[in-house]
Amino acid sequence: MLIDQVSRTTFACVDGAPRLFPAGLNATLAHGVGDCTDLALLRVEVLRRNGVSARPVHGIMIWDAEAFRTNALHVEILGKGIAVHDWVELGDGRTMGAYEGDPAVRCVKIGEGVCFQPVFESLGYL
Repeated sequence: MLIDQVSRTTFACVDGAPRLFPAGLNATLAHGVGDCTDLALLRVEVLRRNGVSARPVHGIMIWDAEAFRTNALHVEILGKGIAVHDWVELGDGRTMGAYEGDPAVRCVKIGEGVCFQPVFESLGYL
């Protein structure tokens, strides 16, 4: 299935290293660097070019710190990890990159678009 192939292939394109600003699509494609913002933007671009309705979304990721470990920039409060996170919402309501199926992780959508995307674009990061 195209969605699964895009998910696997694009995930392999980013290093997932925590950073304060996204690397941008050019750096992601040229050097394999990127975080969840870069991954969401890359996935949306690939999906749209293949006729799949998709949009980046921004939200908060909350997880059980005992059951899930990540190197993402986050805080831990009372046994819960909390971080901002970007993922993809497909036209049919499914998601990609929102830790689908992991019972220890919950992603809460705040809005459409990627966190600070206009700021990153004006600074030349995207």
